[in-house]
Amino acid sequence: MRAALNVVLFILPFILYLAWLHVKEGNAFLKQHWERGPVIWLGLFGIVLGVGGLMGSFYSQRLNPNDAYVPARVENGRFIPGHMEARPEPAQPPASGARR
Repeated sequence: MRAALNVVLFILPFILYLAWLHVKEGNAFLKQHWERGPVIWLGLFGIVLGVGGLMGSFYSQRLNPNDAYVPARVENGRFIPGHMEARPEPAQPPASGARR
């Protein structure tokens, strides 16, 4: 999912440029519109969007430092991807100053 988001964010400036050229010029596929300058700027802007999306998705994850990683496995012919699970709380020992 994260890889698809990054690809979409990278391609987004090119799609918007195509739409703008189509509205403005009527034909977005003329060679003069796709010279080196605009393509470089679109690519750089796409990279910035992709890195920003990656950083946003990384920081939006809510990871608990006490969680344990469960590796990927196959159960009954189905692939289960790796994920994080909460560790069970350890049993509390009885208080040492208990009355008798």
